[in-house]
Amino acid sequence: MARLPGGLAAWRGRRLLRGAGPAPMKEHWGPDTAKVTAARHTVLHSLVTEAAKYADATPPVAVTLAGSGTVRFTGGVLRVGLPLVWGLPADHLRIVLAHELALPDTKHPELVRGLLVAAADAKVHAATGPLRVAVEQVRDAAAIAAGGGGLSGVEDAAAALLRAATIEAAFAAFAAAEGRHLLTPDGAAEPAAEPVPVRISDLHAGWRLRLSRWGAPAVDGGALLDEVPLRHPGLAAELRAIGEAPRPGLAGDAVDVETLTAEEERTLAAEVIGGDGEWTRFEQLPVEVYGAEVERQAREYVRAVRAVLGRDPDDRDELAGTLLRRPVDVERARRGETAADDQPAPPWMGVVLLSVLVEHTLLRQGWRREHPLVARRLVAPGGEVLDLNELYQKPDELRRLLAATGSASG
Repeated sequence: MARLPGGLAAWRGRRLLRGAGPAPMKEHWGPDTAKVTAARHTVLHSLVTEAAKYADATPPVAVTLAGSGTVRFTGGVLRVGLPLVWGLPADHLRIVLAHELALPDTKHPELVRGLLVAAADAKVHAATGPLRVAVEQVRDAAAIAAGGGGLSGVEDAAAALLRAATIEAAFAAFAAAEGRHLLTPDGAAEPAAEPVPVRISDLHAGWRLRLSRWGAPAVDGGALLDEVPLRHPGLAAELRAIGEAPRPGLAGDAVDVETLTAEEERTLAAEVIGGDGEWTRFEQLPVEVYGAEVERQAREYVRAVRAVLGRDPDDRDELAGTLLRRPVDVERARRGETAADDQPAPPWMGVVLLSVLVEHTLLRQGWRREHPLVARRLVAPGGEVLDLNELYQKPDELRRLLAATGSASG
């Protein structure tokens, strides 16, 4: 009787796969697919070939970029997540690619890969435990080999796999928050108007901008440090020894990929956004998309200043002065925390709080963000650009702006 790695009978594996639901959709090889070939995205294509050697695997029939922060190899097609390409050093990406390509020796490689994908189904997951452990042992060994072997290879493999998991989680959170928006139709009267869903076609360009300007959204590092070692039994001890999940960013020595077409960007975005709605770009979003959150923050800080003073501020200048002189107290009041030991405020803290109020008041006067994801860099109705972030050492200028345009009420 033919058996799969881990001892699962092949016939049983086929039955599990059939019962896991519809098979994954066939790859769409249209003009909008971001293909990776020897002629396009050349460096990435070479890295895949190199990784296949470490995995002791035949190079994939085809390679494409993918929208999610993952690497998946099914049906002979390797799909490499663009967030990973940007966020991992080339050496780490090679490790992650080798890990995905590697499999134990088996006569049924596609069945094994199909079961690994279908393990998201609870029944398949429960039945394939020994299979997944056997596969991961081989994959972890391939990752170590791709890292150069020896102790340094073990450490690099663990670091690469944890960083990849962190990027996957952070990008998923970003896509969920920024990929789809509900807009009020033009000319419609609220609240009767039915919101119109839109999807962001340049989602990945926005992610790259977010990383370059502000860094990635926060992820639950503790949960990742608990979960990732369970996925990698061959590296579990090394993963637990890391102690702190890395923060995703743009890797300085990442693999270069060529500029994507607008159609390729939209195809990648569609993979992770889902749902329906017209396509738009970040630059076309109205102020309402981010203005409500800015207003919420501004009103919270005004209420916190009232709590700190025990009264309304006398004027806008006192409001600004309290934010600048007592930002720790204001932040505690905003969060509803009781006073603790006095801690010196970071030098930037009061300026950041004040700039939130200035941004809110300018948005109310017809200004907009230059890019919806870049807070406090604003464009006036006449086209003038004002970057409040550059006023870090000019708090008096922020006070002047609030006095000229703002309000002490909230």
